[in-house]
Amino acid sequence: MFRLVRQKLTDENHYKIEKTQRKQIPEPLHFNRERNLPIATIFGKRGFFVFPSMQSYDRFKRTNFNISVLDADGVGVPLFHIVQNYNVIGQVIGKSPNFHIFKYVLQRVQDPPLYAECKVICEDKAFRLCKIPFCEIYCQLGFLDTEYEFFYPSRSQPVKNYRMVKRHNFRDLDVCLDGMNFRWHVKVLSDHYRLMYLDENTPSNNQKNRQKQSQRKIDSPDFVLGHYTRDYSNLLPRSVAKSSNLIIGENSRHDCLGISSVPELTEMLACQGALVEYLEHIERRNN
Repeated sequence: MFRLVRQKLTDENHYKIEKTQRKQIPEPLHFNRERNLPIATIFGKRGFFVFPSMQSYDRFKRTNFNISVLDADGVGVPLFHIVQNYNVIGQVIGKSPNFHIFKYVLQRVQDPPLYAECKVICEDKAFRLCKIPFCEIYCQLGFLDTEYEFFYPSRSQPVKNYRMVKRHNFRDLDVCLDGMNFRWHVKVLSDHYRLMYLDENTPSNNQKNRQKQSQRKIDSPDFVLGHYTRDYSNLLPRSVAKSSNLIIGENSRHDCLGISSVPELTEMLACQGALVEYLEHIERRNN
């Protein structure tokens, strides 16, 4: 019993996200809670599904998409579905994305379809669950690094697209999103990524070749706003199997558990985490 309690405390500290009001941290990163987003596979379906909460994931395991009653919060259905695109010719000429991310959206039955490509998954007398294109990810191989461009065709400004960069021989992924610099940092022989905020004084991977990390300013914040981990994945095959967890800080009500109440920043960070999941999956498959 004491070992279980000690393990629980260790886990909570291991995946801790700071709730801060520090002025060195941008206001969008002033969080009041953590959101745990399970990433899972579903038997007979390609790709990975990102759920908005553990409660939503647990309900989906009982209902799958055979949902008789939908609620306004959208608890019990995935938030995202990421799939790899195998159109090699289209990728070579830059016309086809390497990955597609689809979003599940809940709307009232009297509302018109959101987009021409909207696919109705299920509906009842009050609500309709739809699946729409949300994000396209393009991969570009360079001499020194690999760039992943996230493009949101249906989004308005300020964030329409941004890039994630992975340098060759490194596993870290660097992102500049809405003027903020982030890094998905992972240690050697680990599958635990820490999503870190990097202030403008933090050297990039290119600068690291010329100066040491110790040259950062003393007041530069060391701030972790998210985690990717496979510690709680299902080891045995099952119809709905958890592959990993994303733990992301956000500012929202603690009872926001469904797809209808996920903040935009969390959605964009979850898209990045979904790509991390696929890259890790491809790495394991090739080894």
